[in-house]
Amino acid sequence: MSAAHEAPSLELHAPDGASARIYLDGAHVTSWIPAGSTTDRLFVSREARYGPGCSIRGGIPVCFPQFGPFGPIGHHGFARLSRWSVVRQEEVDGGARVVLRLTDTEASRAIWPFAFRADLSVHVAADTLTVELTVTNTDSTPIDFTAALHPYFAVENAYATQVRGVAGCRYRDGVRGGEEFEEAGAVLPIEGHIDRVYYGTPDIVELREPHRGLRIEKRGFPETVVWNPGAEGTRRRTDFADGDEVHMVCVEAAVVRPPVLLTSGEQWVGTQTMTAVP
Repeated sequence: MSAAHEAPSLELHAPDGASARIYLDGAHVTSWIPAGSTTDRLFVSREARYGPGCSIRGGIPVCFPQFGPFGPIGHHGFARLSRWSVVRQEEVDGGARVVLRLTDTEASRAIWPFAFRADLSVHVAADTLTVELTVTNTDSTPIDFTAALHPYFAVENAYATQVRGVAGCRYRDGVRGGEEFEEAGAVLPIEGHIDRVYYGTPDIVELREPHRGLRIEKRGFPETVVWNPGAEGTRRRTDFADGDEVHMVCVEAAVVRPPVLLTSGEQWVGTQTMTAVP
């Protein structure tokens, strides 16, 4: 485990002033500041750990080849714990972009016995951050997986924050033993510990604070996950600080049910685009 300044990372700086920081361990985005702003829209705990084998608490973890418990291997998979390589870094489409890559190794095949290539593209410009995960089956046999992009959004007060766009959607409630329900409310308030996988959600949802919002758009991901650990959840995790639950809400793009199935040579792409709105 190393300090944040010791772990290898890179910064993206768009011509308009928008910026992002990405760590090579986990291809983990930890900072996103829109153009014209000094406020980071991503939350990272001051107790977060960095370096090989550590999943940074906050930012945007990449969950692959498994999201949560939805699969036969470890919780959230190994991509967030692995060192990725830089494929290219460039100015494009009015902003800045980096593409990072993870391929199978002897260690990964001991956990998940397949050959693959995963590319993560991070693009920042103006008021928008776009993260795109591309998975290619380089094995000779079919592969299947679940996955998610798991952003921790910084909020002033989670309990004055709402998620809009999941009304009427069926969801799995992890707080209530995985039982399924239908979202009856027009908006979803954050009132404490919440752990829900919403199925078949619209491609656009909104995270709304009293004074600002985030437009969150997904492509290739059928599910939306909403998570906040609550006070007990931060207390029992050593990489959270007490009270962190008040300053973060996760709204995630996921593919869970059914898993992605790729034949040899086939490719899957999932994208999450986040836009700061008044």
